[in-house]
Amino acid sequence: MMKLTLLDISLLMALLLGCATSALAQDIEANGIYYNIISDTQVAVAPAIHGGINHYHGCIILPERVYCDGVNYDVAAIGARAFWQSGVTEVQIPNSVTMIGDAAFADAENLTSITLPLGLTAVSRYMLAGTSIANIVLPEGVTTIGQGAFEDCASLVTVYLPASVRHIGDRAFRYCYNLADVYSDASTPPLTLGDEAFEGCSGIHVMVADGGMARRYQNDAVWGDEEVFSLWVDKGLAVPPEMRQEHLGENWTALTLGNSLAYKIYGPDGYLQAITAADRYFLPIGAQSTDYLVVPTTLTHDEEDQQLVATSEPAAIEEIVESKPNGDITILGLDGTIHIEGDTHGMWTFIYDVYGNLWYERPSGRNWINLPGQRVYIVKVGDVVRKVFLN
Repeated sequence: MMKLTLLDISLLMALLLGCATSALAQDIEANGIYYNIISDTQVAVAPAIHGGINHYHGCIILPERVYCDGVNYDVAAIGARAFWQSGVTEVQIPNSVTMIGDAAFADAENLTSITLPLGLTAVSRYMLAGTSIANIVLPEGVTTIGQGAFEDCASLVTVYLPASVRHIGDRAFRYCYNLADVYSDASTPPLTLGDEAFEGCSGIHVMVADGGMARRYQNDAVWGDEEVFSLWVDKGLAVPPEMRQEHLGENWTALTLGNSLAYKIYGPDGYLQAITAADRYFLPIGAQSTDYLVVPTTLTHDEEDQQLVATSEPAAIEEIVESKPNGDITILGLDGTIHIEGDTHGMWTFIYDVYGNLWYERPSGRNWINLPGQRVYIVKVGDVVRKVFLN
């Protein structure tokens, strides 16, 4: 891991690693991702188009928050066409995001897997059209799948629909030639808007919870079309789940998830953190060893007897020494808050995480600073530097 010295911190302050302001005053860039400011506290991911080319590529793990000019912004949305025709291959979206714009990932031909946020309520029009997505699970709360949302996804094999889905837009799954399995937890067959929602598809197995649901689907004008669908009662997993862990540099542990299944991932607090059918799910490496519970699911059945445990090992955090000890200033972590005591008049406070990302930068007039917990921060007040763990 990179050792953070006082010189490193000085350089980070000078370069403002947290963000850079672009030519447009309302736009910012942080760690290679561009954002539009949409409120005093929120930003939306914006395209990275230069010379007519969208330059996003590879694996993208979006943060929950970004820092710029004294403000910590929540990443609340992904703008329309943000990753359109880009070279991204896999995307993990944080739960701070509640809205994804039209065609946000359309024609990103190399995109094979994505984890959607738990607070999403609608799949926007053409959101993933023309991608190489293989398996997708929609979180509970999604009520609408927009027009053309998965159109021309020729690699799509498995779709998981939550109980909340009510409407499927015209051409939503048009030309998904290889779509083989739809797991639906919706007790009432979702209403398809238009005649082409599943055009070009055939032989799709629709898995539902019980015989009563199967009969309701069978009696539906669309879902009862035997040339396109066959109805089955979900009996649980036919194959055991698989998982492999891999540490990726200093920041992340990657969970490789197998057998085209959906998985619910619970954090150390016991709360649901994600539901995904992506090839990989990424856990942050923190200051302590942290266990996550990984439960395979078909949405109608959680296979708790086959659950797995993933462990995010602690990062190797280098000790930081003071350049000029100052006995009049004390820096503590108390109940999720950084507490600064002493005479800080005329000084500035800078707070970084262990990866060098700037989280806070202001004159030292505030003695209680709230930041996300379960992390180690590097706090610099004047010439005093302390490493603080917030529980």
